Amino acid sequence: MGTMDEPDKPRAQLTIRDLAARLGVSKTTVSNAFSRPDQLSAELRDRVLAAARAAGYAGPDAMARMLRTRRAGAIGVILPESLPFALDDPVAGELFKGIADACEERRLGLLVVPGGTHAADPSTVGQVAVDGFIAYALPRGSRRLEAALARNVPTVVVDEPRLPGVATVAVDNASGARDLARHLVGLGHRRFGIVAMRFQTDGYTGPVTRERVSASIYECAVARFDGYAAALGEAGIDIAAVPLYECAHSDEAHGAQAAGYLLGLEERPTAILAMTDRLAIGVMGAARAARLHVPRDLSVAGFDDIAAAAHARPALTTVRQELRLKGYAAARLLLDAPQGTDPASAPAAADEFSLPIELVVRRSTGPAPRR
Repeated sequence: MGTMDEPDKPRAQLTIRDLAARLGVSKTTVSNAFSRPDQLSAELRDRVLAAARAAGYAGPDAMARMLRTRRAGAIGVILPESLPFALDDPVAGELFKGIADACEERRLGLLVVPGGTHAADPSTVGQVAVDGFIAYALPRGSRRLEAALARNVPTVVVDEPRLPGVATVAVDNASGARDLARHLVGLGHRRFGIVAMRFQTDGYTGPVTRERVSASIYECAVARFDGYAAALGEAGIDIAAVPLYECAHSDEAHGAQAAGYLLGLEERPTAILAMTDRLAIGVMGAARAARLHVPRDLSVAGFDDIAAAAHARPALTTVRQELRLKGYAAARLLLDAPQGTDPASAPAAADEFSLPIELVVRRSTGPAPRR
């Protein structure tokens, strides 16, 4: 209890200076106990935290620290889909793990800016408290990405869109798709179908014209299509005659819907190239329902090598990309960038960091059936 001349301060007003004086240590020591515990011995940190709890002191004021250091202690991840869809998507999930690995190393937080039909107004991107942004698989012309770049904080793009002066972490989608199609051509296949990711944001699902592909605002989908086209063209197959089915969402239900269309064609494909593993797994489920054997009657291939690909029935041939490494690389690139006034040039300007891919052949692909 304080004297008449020096009353106790209310607990809500207790400061680092007050706690340091009570303990006989420096303000830096108290601050380190909360934000940089590796700088103190375990005994000293425990003593500071115990005294803080006893005094009702919760730690340094976060807003004051942000104003003082001009750092928010968090990075923002801008998603192309709603948060529930992203959390259900194994590709996005692995990417998140990699980003979280890097944030864990730096004791930083993550703030998610979801997309989809109910996405927040793009102007909110300019208001969130973050030290930089990772923009994941956004369409060309994304207003949320434009708002992030206007923030004057480091920004890294994962996959797409490629922008002048903005660092990108990606894989060679065209090369991976080409290898996959060449594999199937080598097995004797000549009748193909393609199950595509979305080319536009209008929610369309169904057969696609080549004009829609040319007008696409999604670069990865076009790159994978171009890779298929290159390999099939090498084999003398007219890509214009290959049926192409677009899916508004990359999930098993849409893959099954696409398979229903392709397998109902008069000239049924003997091989289906799906642009993601989830679409491919949906195709295989529809093939089973139609009493077709994979791969005796139909070969199916995907892209990404999510965990479910190896456990599918049969195990899925696909293109492996290191999804968790992709997220980690993007976050480290962002976090290692100097804090400057140019959001684009901070993480190594126009550089593109291309991660390795690998063709993984499993039991879902086999020789083309004899006529």
